[in-house]
Amino acid sequence: MIVKGPAGTGKTTFALQLTEELGQVGSAHYLSTRVSDVSLYNQFPWLKDRIKPASVVGVKKDAAHGMKVSRKALDVLTGKIERGEIDDEDSGGERPGLAVAEGFLEVDLGTDLPEVEVAYTFVEQALPGRSLVLIDSIDALAERYGLAATRLINTIQQDLVETSGANVMYVLEGSGETRLDYLGDGVVNLASTDHVGRRLRVMTIEKLRGQGVRQYRYLYTLDGGRLMAFDIGEKPRLAKPQTWTAHPDLSKEAVSSGAVPIDALCGGLSRGRVTSFQIANGVPSEYVDWLRTAMICNFVAQGRGVAHVPPRKGTTDFLRELVSPHLPAEAFETHVRVFEPASLGHVQESANALPLEGSNVETDLKWSNVEYRLPHSSRPFLALMAFDTLESVYGDKVLEEMSGVLASVRRARDVFVGFATPQSASAAKLENLASVMIHVESVQGSVVLYGEKPYTGLFNLSFDWSSGLPEAQLRPIV
Repeated sequence: MIVKGPAGTGKTTFALQLTEELGQVGSAHYLSTRVSDVSLYNQFPWLKDRIKPASVVGVKKDAAHGMKVSRKALDVLTGKIERGEIDDEDSGGERPGLAVAEGFLEVDLGTDLPEVEVAYTFVEQALPGRSLVLIDSIDALAERYGLAATRLINTIQQDLVETSGANVMYVLEGSGETRLDYLGDGVVNLASTDHVGRRLRVMTIEKLRGQGVRQYRYLYTLDGGRLMAFDIGEKPRLAKPQTWTAHPDLSKEAVSSGAVPIDALCGGLSRGRVTSFQIANGVPSEYVDWLRTAMICNFVAQGRGVAHVPPRKGTTDFLRELVSPHLPAEAFETHVRVFEPASLGHVQESANALPLEGSNVETDLKWSNVEYRLPHSSRPFLALMAFDTLESVYGDKVLEEMSGVLASVRRARDVFVGFATPQSASAAKLENLASVMIHVESVQGSVVLYGEKPYTGLFNLSFDWSSGLPEAQLRPIV
């Protein structure tokens, strides 16, 4: 396998983590032209149990099991080096072991490719078990000996991979297609790019011989000195739904959103102020449902009222099915009121539903009516408004016509949260009003989140259902 990419993209980290992931490989050898053993262990302490220092490898020349690794191709290569028969394509770097003294060419036998010899000895000592050799980097090693990287790869491929059954990974500096790509069974490219002024890391599987690649591009992070790629598939709901345990208020001025990592990112939901979530159309609807489930359940679990305009003209019945498994009996009926467009025809069938007639938004969303319909709920209330639904009922200028509603929420020190899409007419206006502005987008199939107010880096957003609750998880892309 070949892993390539510019400096700082995590090639070494990727290679070293393979020593953990490939459980069937008993031992691994790291051949580095850039990093000493001491520096390696300081940066990756967990490697001590997987990779021995290079000084230990090769002490015992003859393996006790009597098995030998093939050196046929290596002997041919070293012979050519000694005789000066390297092709013109091999250039660069002075060759160790060659020196000119008093007009004679001196050849120091046995030192032509010492690092490669050590790797061969390591594989031989590991036989008949499987071993992994990491060469970081192959182009730097080839340059050191004045060889073409293709020649060195072909030599190792013939002896260690094809004849001796070893696994070899080559780290290649730089990106873009090269001749070396054709020599590997697998090629992985790591890149660090930019997304809205924030770092974005992308892993591309360019080649994986004999395997079907259903997803060839992943976002990843180097958070905590480990490389983690983000799966685009949603996590399965492994556990039975559990009753929500309320997250306490962060202060007198801010309450929890029900998602602890998001609270830590933006300081929670401020009372008497506007919080805006701008959610791109490419974000799976499940993520929107889980975000609002967390918010609604956290308010209701504390006996607080919720007035909700669902996205995509959602209904009271759907919301009930979504959040009721996580709430005590009758809690939804007591503390949640759902605004529905009158055209949907469900309003008269449910005590929880409030009509959106479509003529005057101030009248339909009048906050005193909400207070009247939530007599047994405590404050602060949550006003959770989806502007795709509001714009479809009242038009593009709906936010300007909601000044009375916003003023009432502010006076009561309740919480106003607006969901909008980047294409909606209300998105920019809502951002101007908001004290907290969060973006949620889909990039390369993975859901990412970042803050505009306050400004934050890029995070991968996922939900863990193993506890029976939608627990938000944020991993920084660093």
